[in-house]
Amino acid sequence: MAQNKLHKRILANLEKSIYLVPSDSESYQYIVKRLIQPFKKPRIDKVISTDMNGLLYGPIVANKLRKPFVPILKGGKINNRNLVIEGKKFTDHSGRKKYFEIMKGAIKNGERILYIDDWVETGNSARTVIDLVEKCGGRIIGISIMINQLGAKDERHFQKHNFHYIIKKPK
Repeated sequence: MAQNKLHKRILANLEKSIYLVPSDSESYQYIVKRLIQPFKKPRIDKVISTDMNGLLYGPIVANKLRKPFVPILKGGKINNRNLVIEGKKFTDHSGRKKYFEIMKGAIKNGERILYIDDWVETGNSARTVIDLVEKCGGRIIGISIMINQLGAKDERHFQKHNFHYIIKKPK
């Protein structure tokens, strides 16, 4: 199937629900392959993605790359607060205040991290994730996103982290 037709099918599923995309095997396999493609050569120590929708892709990418996977969770999910490093608060695409957290020791000093996510719209959550990884001592060496809705200025900001996306969707 032509790439353009697959993109249209993916976008049609997204209009209904982000959770429909993985139920279309051809689209899902295509997305996973494209998320991985730019990052087969660089040395990667771990793959991360964010709770919730990023978790549909990050663990699969990590498995295909044969790398460990580290989830970045929405704040407050881990009960034992002594085991957590909290990220900065941010405003998400819906206007709600949120924060991410990670288990202490999940990312070690100097580790090279590939960040996978489904969608980037404002860039606020991605900035927070990068900050959290750096707070843990890691370094984002790549960002691979399914849907990019960033404006040109924000997109340029993420280029320093080797930013790649599959589909550009206007706001």
